[in-house]
Amino acid sequence: MKNRKNLFYIGMFAICVLGFAACGDDETYDVYGDPYNRVYILDNSKEYKIVQTPISTVSNVDFTWEARCSKKASGDIRVTVAVDNSLIDAYNEEHDTEFEALPVETVVLENAEMTIPAGEMVVADAVHLKLTDDANVLSTLKSAKGYIIPLRLVSAEGGNSQLSTNMLAPSFLTITVTEDNMNHEATRYTGTGTLVADQTGWIATTNGTVQSWYEPIEAIFDGNYETYCSISNRSGELLLDIDMGKAYSFDGIKMTSSGYDYETWTEKEVGVFSAGMTVSTSDNGTDWKSQGEIERNTEACVFYAPLTARYIRITVPNAGGWYGASLECGVFNVYAK
Repeated sequence: MKNRKNLFYIGMFAICVLGFAACGDDETYDVYGDPYNRVYILDNSKEYKIVQTPISTVSNVDFTWEARCSKKASGDIRVTVAVDNSLIDAYNEEHDTEFEALPVETVVLENAEMTIPAGEMVVADAVHLKLTDDANVLSTLKSAKGYIIPLRLVSAEGGNSQLSTNMLAPSFLTITVTEDNMNHEATRYTGTGTLVADQTGWIATTNGTVQSWYEPIEAIFDGNYETYCSISNRSGELLLDIDMGKAYSFDGIKMTSSGYDYETWTEKEVGVFSAGMTVSTSDNGTDWKSQGEIERNTEACVFYAPLTARYIRITVPNAGGWYGASLECGVFNVYAK
């Protein structure tokens, strides 16, 4: 009886040792004893952006993907990758999204047929996906739902290879589209619009605190940069909402305050737009559309093309510290067309 127990324990120990050895082998991924060299590719899903401006389309879509095999190839293995739009509906249902297929003419897929050289375990020429350089085609990509590109491994040939049965997940490249009408190169207004002379009835509101030792918020409509208000929000981003009373067509926003000229030792008007602020517009004060993000300190926010809106929202990010998000504003106006 004792010998039978000993044989049982010895057998179990041997099985465990074999199991640990298989798990620790970096060059083996499928079932031990599989006669085929399994080709696989790991899920490398990415998120990208397309920014549409009136003069160009900016995209950061640039994706590479490497196929591998479970052991060194006995001969060259030819691997093929393809865009499979049949996977989009299931993806949208699972993730509660509405992504659309990217038009075929916009996708540039390089090295869709790759090779794992004999003696290697990874392709020598990874698949590379980007968007076309055709500006006319790119300018049509404006879906508010966004786009998606499903990529999957479809075949492996040569070198006694077959596709893996358990490591073959597709990669989904999702692309969101935003429209940016903001001229980021402009540091001051040089257009043909004119500041609104009569701002009677304009209303400014904020989610922050207006400091009582400065001017009240209405002072931003008096045209005098020396009479300015100070607003802050310690708990989050700061919102400054402007209701102009009616819709205006404008191609620039002026926002300035009082500063100091250290060369002449005198007070001067300075811009208060700063990097990280965003500008949004609305027709009803409820539904907002982003017009872009400020990238540098400037006295005016300048747009490529005139836009029409009644409401304007300036969002100031929270920078931490005592004041969190803060803004000093003496003049707020638009360059009306």
